[in-house]
Amino acid sequence: MTFTRTPVAAPIAAGPKALSYLRLGKARVYHYVYGWALGLLLLLMDGLLTSGTLLPLALLLAGTLAIQWSTSAADDVCGFLDGSDARNYEGRPPVTTVRKPLLTGALTLSEALRFAIGAWIVGMAAIALSAGVLDRHVPTPAWVIALGVPVLAVQYSCGVKLSYRPLGLESTIFLTGAFTVVMPYWFVAGTVSPETLLVGALVGLWLLLVVAYGNASDREGDAAVHRRTLAVLLPPTWYAAVLHLLVALNVLLFLALFTTTRLSTVFLVAGAPVVLLHLVQLYYGVYRDELRKARFLVLISIDLGFLGLAAALLMGSTS
Repeated sequence: MTFTRTPVAAPIAAGPKALSYLRLGKARVYHYVYGWALGLLLLLMDGLLTSGTLLPLALLLAGTLAIQWSTSAADDVCGFLDGSDARNYEGRPPVTTVRKPLLTGALTLSEALRFAIGAWIVGMAAIALSAGVLDRHVPTPAWVIALGVPVLAVQYSCGVKLSYRPLGLESTIFLTGAFTVVMPYWFVAGTVSPETLLVGALVGLWLLLVVAYGNASDREGDAAVHRRTLAVLLPPTWYAAVLHLLVALNVLLFLALFTTTRLSTVFLVAGAPVVLLHLVQLYYGVYRDELRKARFLVLISIDLGFLGLAAALLMGSTS
């Protein structure tokens, strides 16, 4: 079978090859590092962050990022092959299209495949080595989840194509986001605290909101290749209700975090900027149909949310 590249824009300067690989892996989405950093702050709050845990935690971060890059690359490969990326990026400005190196021709299909496979192998090795260094501390369920999530994540668009199945995309994004918070804590502590679960749920929800607005803008292209995201399956009014529900869930998680755990209720204010920006996102994404602006605001809200939670974890324990 022969695959042909569908041009979506005039030729643009792609820059160095290394930069194209970073674009393929979506390295610009640095927000997954936030989950890992919050996991470390949770360990610090409980007095479990020591010099002996820094190496395995650094390995876990390296593995997490490598898996993220591999999953993103695999998503681009499959989106290129089934034509959905060409449909979704048709007519977009060069500053946006350049982020898809397969579409612009900056990378070949074989180069993208090698990168995706290589990054996945590196990621799995780093995570396994991290757990191995902490061997006696890491419970068997943590081992299984730490190695199982990357196996599922890379099949987001390929293999079993989780993102093509109802709720597969949404659950994968949420779980991988929560994974970045929970695994550092679980590896070192050998258990998971209520604070860790709630912070993990918040990070997973924030990353899901990024994708939720993106899915709305990609509705036609996804539907054409039978990618059954909620944005495709639901009528627009119902999907708007889902977006409202996600914002409401964000508020409830913040309330639970600062009223049912050891964190001081004083720091509930940390959630105020995030909630405000989520309301602004709804205004632009649902009521103005400016989905890219809404998605950009979600990314800013994640930055603010991380800063607020970091401050709360550093200073807000009541115990």
